[in-house]
Amino acid sequence: MIPPLVLGQIAPGGHVRLAANMANASIVCEVAPGRFTGPVADLAARLARALGLEVRILPFASGGAILAGAGTWDVAVLAVDAARTQFRYVHEVAQVSATLAGRRGDMSCREADRHGVRIATARGAAYETHLLGKLAQAEVISFDTPAAARDAMLAGACDFAAGIRSTLQSSLAGHAGIHLMRDDFLTVSQALAMPAEHEEAALFLAKLLVP
Repeated sequence: MIPPLVLGQIAPGGHVRLAANMANASIVCEVAPGRFTGPVADLAARLARALGLEVRILPFASGGAILAGAGTWDVAVLAVDAARTQFRYVHEVAQVSATLAGRRGDMSCREADRHGVRIATARGAAYETHLLGKLAQAEVISFDTPAAARDAMLAGACDFAAGIRSTLQSSLAGHAGIHLMRDDFLTVSQALAMPAEHEEAALFLAKLLVP
Protein backbone atom coordinates (compact mmCIF):
# COMPACT_ATOMS: atom_id res chain seq x y z
CA MET A 1 0.00 0.00 0.00
CA ILE A 2 1.44 3.33 -1.08
CA PRO A 3 0.72 6.15 1.41
CA PRO A 4 -1.33 8.92 -0.25
CA LEU A 5 1.36 11.55 0.35
CA VAL A 6 4.00 9.36 -1.30
CA LEU A 7 1.70 8.55 -4.21
CA GLY A 8 1.14 12.24 -4.80
CA GLN A 9 4.89 12.83 -4.92
CA ILE A 10 5.95 9.97 -7.20
CA ALA A 11 2.90 9.64 -9.44
CA PRO A 12 0.81 12.82 -9.37
CA GLY A 13 -0.61 11.94 -12.78
CA GLY A 14 -1.42 8.33 -11.90
CA HIS A 15 1.82 6.97 -13.36
CA VAL A 16 5.52 7.49 -12.66
CA ARG A 17 7.47 9.66 -15.12
CA LEU A 18 11.09 8.45 -15.10
CA ALA A 19 13.56 10.79 -16.83
CA ALA A 20 16.49 9.13 -18.62
CA ASN A 21 19.63 10.59 -20.17
CA MET A 22 19.72 9.10 -23.66
CA ALA A 23 23.27 10.38 -24.22
CA ASN A 24 24.52 7.85 -21.67
CA ALA A 25 24.55 4.50 -23.47
CA SER A 26 25.86 2.82 -20.32
CA ILE A 27 22.51 3.14 -18.63
CA VAL A 28 19.84 3.31 -21.34
CA CYS A 29 19.32 2.68 -25.06
CA GLU A 30 16.17 3.05 -27.16
CA VAL A 31 16.03 -0.08 -29.34
CA ALA A 32 12.70 0.85 -30.94
CA PRO A 33 10.29 3.76 -30.50
CA GLY A 34 9.25 3.63 -26.85
CA ARG A 35 11.27 0.46 -26.13
CA PHE A 36 14.30 0.77 -23.90
CA THR A 37 17.04 -1.49 -22.58
CA GLY A 38 19.75 -1.10 -19.95
CA PRO A 39 19.83 -0.40 -16.20
CA VAL A 40 17.23 2.38 -16.47
CA ALA A 41 14.79 0.06 -18.22
CA ASP A 42 15.45 -2.62 -15.60
CA LEU A 43 14.77 -0.07 -12.85
CA ALA A 44 11.53 1.02 -14.51
CA ALA A 45 10.32 -2.59 -14.67
CA ARG A 46 11.29 -3.17 -11.04
CA LEU A 47 9.48 -0.05 -9.87
CA ALA A 48 6.37 -0.94 -11.88
CA ARG A 49 6.20 -4.38 -10.26
CA ALA A 50 6.84 -3.09 -6.74
CA LEU A 51 4.50 -0.11 -6.93
CA GLY A 52 1.76 -1.61 -9.07
CA LEU A 53 1.93 1.50 -11.26
CA GLU A 54 2.87 2.23 -14.84
CA VAL A 55 6.39 3.66 -15.11
CA ARG A 56 6.99 5.66 -18.28
CA ILE A 57 10.55 6.40 -19.36
CA LEU A 58 10.90 9.98 -20.61
CA PRO A 59 13.94 10.38 -22.91
CA PHE A 60 16.11 13.50 -22.55
CA ALA A 61 19.03 14.50 -24.75
CA SER A 62 21.43 15.04 -21.83
CA GLY A 63 21.74 15.27 -18.08
CA GLY A 64 21.60 19.03 -18.42
CA ALA A 65 18.28 18.73 -20.24
CA ILE A 66 16.90 16.67 -17.35
CA LEU A 67 17.95 19.38 -14.90
CA ALA A 68 16.36 22.06 -17.08
CA GLY A 69 13.18 19.98 -17.37
CA ALA A 70 12.61 19.59 -13.61
CA GLY A 71 8.89 19.57 -13.02
CA THR A 72 8.11 17.57 -16.16
CA TRP A 73 9.26 14.31 -14.52
CA ASP A 74 8.68 12.65 -11.14
CA VAL A 75 11.94 10.70 -10.71
CA ALA A 76 15.13 10.61 -12.76
CA VAL A 77 18.38 8.72 -13.10
CA LEU A 78 21.13 11.30 -12.64
CA ALA A 79 24.83 11.41 -11.91
CA VAL A 80 25.38 11.81 -8.18
CA ASP A 81 26.70 15.31 -7.56
CA ALA A 82 26.87 16.73 -4.03
CA ALA A 83 26.44 20.22 -5.46
CA ARG A 84 22.95 19.36 -6.72
CA THR A 85 21.25 19.97 -3.41
CA GLN A 86 17.85 20.27 -5.11
CA PHE A 87 17.73 16.48 -5.39
CA ARG A 88 17.69 13.44 -3.12
CA TYR A 89 19.55 10.39 -4.37
CA VAL A 90 17.59 7.27 -3.49
CA HIS A 91 19.21 4.20 -5.05
CA GLU A 92 22.36 3.60 -7.10
CA VAL A 93 21.59 2.27 -10.57
CA ALA A 94 25.06 1.99 -12.10
CA GLN A 95 28.59 3.39 -12.14
CA VAL A 96 30.01 4.85 -15.35
CA SER A 97 33.41 6.20 -16.33
CA ALA A 98 34.20 9.44 -18.14
CA THR A 99 37.23 9.95 -20.40
CA LEU A 100 38.48 12.09 -23.28
CA ALA A 101 38.48 11.38 -27.00
CA GLY A 102 40.55 13.07 -29.69
CA ARG A 103 43.12 12.58 -32.39
CA ARG A 104 45.80 11.74 -29.82
CA GLY A 105 45.25 8.56 -27.84
CA ASP A 106 48.82 8.01 -26.68
CA MET A 107 48.43 10.11 -23.55
CA SER A 108 46.53 10.22 -20.29
CA CYS A 109 43.68 12.51 -19.29
CA ARG A 110 46.02 14.29 -16.89
CA GLU A 111 48.50 14.96 -19.70
CA ALA A 112 45.75 16.69 -21.69
CA ASP A 113 45.63 19.47 -19.09
CA ARG A 114 47.92 21.81 -21.03
CA HIS A 115 47.89 25.47 -21.97
CA GLY A 116 46.04 26.02 -25.25
CA VAL A 117 44.13 22.72 -25.14
CA ARG A 118 40.36 23.04 -25.61
CA ILE A 119 38.10 20.31 -24.21
CA ALA A 120 34.50 20.08 -25.39
CA THR A 121 31.93 18.95 -22.86
CA ALA A 122 28.17 18.77 -22.37
CA ARG A 123 26.69 21.59 -20.34
CA GLY A 124 25.25 20.40 -17.03
CA ALA A 125 27.01 17.01 -17.07
CA ALA A 126 28.70 15.83 -13.89
CA TYR A 127 31.96 15.44 -15.80
CA GLU A 128 31.73 19.08 -16.91
CA THR A 129 31.55 20.15 -13.25
CA HIS A 130 34.53 17.94 -12.47
CA LEU A 131 36.66 19.32 -15.30
CA LEU A 132 35.82 22.93 -14.46
CA GLY A 133 37.01 22.33 -10.91
CA LYS A 134 40.09 20.25 -11.66
CA LEU A 135 41.73 21.51 -14.85
CA ALA A 136 44.57 23.93 -14.26
CA GLN A 137 45.51 24.93 -17.83
CA ALA A 138 43.18 23.42 -20.43
CA GLU A 139 40.02 25.33 -21.36
CA VAL A 140 36.56 23.76 -21.04
CA ILE A 141 34.16 24.64 -23.87
CA SER A 142 30.55 23.71 -23.03
CA PHE A 143 27.91 22.65 -25.54
CA ASP A 144 24.21 21.89 -25.14
CA THR A 145 24.54 18.14 -25.72
CA PRO A 146 27.24 15.45 -25.74
CA ALA A 147 26.68 15.04 -29.49
CA ALA A 148 27.41 18.73 -30.07
CA ALA A 149 30.60 18.42 -28.00
CA ARG A 150 31.75 15.42 -30.07
CA ASP A 151 30.96 17.28 -33.31
CA ALA A 152 33.07 20.24 -32.18
CA MET A 153 36.01 17.92 -31.57
CA LEU A 154 35.54 16.18 -34.93
CA ALA A 155 35.37 19.55 -36.69
CA GLY A 156 38.63 20.63 -35.08
CA ALA A 157 37.06 23.38 -32.98
CA CYS A 158 38.24 21.57 -29.84
CA ASP A 159 41.16 19.23 -29.21
CA PHE A 160 39.24 16.68 -27.14
CA ALA A 161 35.68 15.75 -26.26
CA ALA A 162 34.80 14.64 -22.76
CA GLY A 163 32.12 12.04 -22.25
CA ILE A 164 31.02 8.67 -20.93
CA ARG A 165 33.50 6.05 -22.19
CA SER A 166 30.93 3.61 -23.58
CA THR A 167 29.04 6.40 -25.36
CA LEU A 168 32.21 7.82 -26.88
CA GLN A 169 33.27 4.35 -28.03
CA SER A 170 29.99 3.69 -29.83
CA SER A 171 29.49 7.15 -31.30
CA LEU A 172 33.05 7.56 -32.58
CA ALA A 173 33.64 4.00 -33.79
CA GLY A 174 33.41 4.96 -37.46
CA HIS A 175 35.78 7.93 -37.31
CA ALA A 176 39.31 7.04 -38.36
CA GLY A 177 42.10 8.59 -36.36
CA ILE A 178 39.97 9.30 -33.28
CA HIS A 179 41.11 7.59 -30.09
CA LEU A 180 39.95 7.38 -26.49
CA MET A 181 42.38 8.06 -23.68
CA ARG A 182 43.79 4.95 -22.04
CA ASP A 183 42.50 6.09 -18.65
CA ASP A 184 39.41 7.74 -17.16
CA PHE A 185 39.30 11.06 -15.35
CA LEU A 186 36.12 10.35 -13.38
CA THR A 187 33.90 7.49 -12.24
CA VAL A 188 30.34 8.61 -11.61
CA SER A 189 27.56 6.91 -9.70
CA GLN A 190 24.22 7.07 -11.50
CA ALA A 191 21.30 7.00 -9.07
CA LEU A 192 17.57 7.34 -8.87
CA ALA A 193 16.89 10.93 -7.87
CA MET A 194 13.88 13.03 -6.97
CA PRO A 195 13.18 16.57 -5.78
CA ALA A 196 14.69 17.17 -2.33
CA GLU A 197 11.39 18.31 -0.88
CA HIS A 198 9.85 14.88 -1.52
CA GLU A 199 11.44 13.38 1.58
CA GLU A 200 8.64 10.93 2.33
CA ALA A 201 8.70 9.46 -1.18
CA ALA A 202 12.49 9.22 -1.13
CA LEU A 203 12.46 7.23 2.11
CA PHE A 204 9.68 5.00 0.79
CA LEU A 205 11.52 4.21 -2.45
CA ALA A 206 14.84 3.68 -0.68
CA LYS A 207 13.27 0.97 1.48
CA LEU A 208 11.41 -0.49 -1.48
CA LEU A 209 14.57 -0.85 -3.54
CA VAL A 210 16.77 -2.43 -0.87
CA PRO A 211 18.17 -5.66 -2.41
